[in-house]
Amino acid sequence: MKEIAKVIYFDNAASTKTSSENLSLFMETSANYYANPSSHHSLAYEASHKLSEARSDILKALNIKGSSVIFTSGATEANNLAIKGVAYKYASRGRHLITSAVEHPSVLEVFKELEKEGYEVTYLPVKEDCSVDIDSLKAAIRKDTILVSLIYVNNEVGSINPIPEIASLLKEYPKIVFHTDASQSVGKAEIDVSEADLVTISSHKIYGTKGSGALIKKNNISLSPLFNGGGQEEGLRSGTYDLPSAVVLSSAVKNAVKNVREYIKTLTPLKDALFTYLEANPALYHINSPKDCTPFIINFSLLTKKASVVVEALSREGIMVSTRSSCHEKSNDPSHVVMSMFNDEKLGSESIRVSFAPDNTLEEVNYFIETLDRIIKELY
Repeated sequence: MKEIAKVIYFDNAASTKTSSENLSLFMETSANYYANPSSHHSLAYEASHKLSEARSDILKALNIKGSSVIFTSGATEANNLAIKGVAYKYASRGRHLITSAVEHPSVLEVFKELEKEGYEVTYLPVKEDCSVDIDSLKAAIRKDTILVSLIYVNNEVGSINPIPEIASLLKEYPKIVFHTDASQSVGKAEIDVSEADLVTISSHKIYGTKGSGALIKKNNISLSPLFNGGGQEEGLRSGTYDLPSAVVLSSAVKNAVKNVREYIKTLTPLKDALFTYLEANPALYHINSPKDCTPFIINFSLLTKKASVVVEALSREGIMVSTRSSCHEKSNDPSHVVMSMFNDEKLGSESIRVSFAPDNTLEEVNYFIETLDRIIKELY
């Protein structure tokens, strides 16, 4: 096969390339709406209206009613605000929290900190398809449970949790707040977050700008702020508004939701081609992603070689993949997600994540397969 003379970027779960449309929108908003939306003059009112429009468009795109949008610096801050905000606000109701063993570090590390403060946390195990069993969740609920936080699409293996069913179950427990980290699901699966109390989204996962995200909050839910200041964002996220980032986030969400079916249709053949190759070589690879995962994320483990060495070799060939979540990429610990699924340290230590974007092509996947196959057979 003829070598492809360009970088092949298969690390889109770590970060996507900001689209030219969103880059232009950021610059245009920065140039034309530079006034502080909190000020009291006509230019400020125009900026404030633009901010309100961004909030409204996000809620409409995600089909969420009776909620507000709290703009943050990204998914990490949104997850912290959701989890700590609930834990501190409703501590008088109880101090028991539920999450899963396969959450993103920006969720798991928050719960670990809360455990140091005397909160009790139940970490739900997952099935081999990396989804939470609803019966296990129901069995874990106690009278003092105040929060359930579960990821929608797993950032390492692309598995999809039954969030609508979980939200329906939790309606039977009105004192429990339900949060879902949807930062890897918007535009990657046909999702329904309309019944979740708190929803985390991120801009740079869907072709927006880095350092931008939001926590969507039902109006009947109260939170304790992480820090105090001028009282912006309902007093939950004080600081001068970043209007350009908010407008870009709104645009990114609208485009992702609008095009998700087309994206899935485009990427499914790419996923199938990679699955076919991996399944044909069971002595070399173990597939960690379930068959029904989002076509955006595919995870597998090397059975005969070190993942870090192969990833570096692929990089020299112009192919960019990762070994796990970018937040844990520099750690030598095995993937906590793969370990939770299979309880196998080798699989957890030698996993590779391939994550696509809609502009990736089948030609690129075939070149990746050919190159990976050659590298695996050449390395001692």
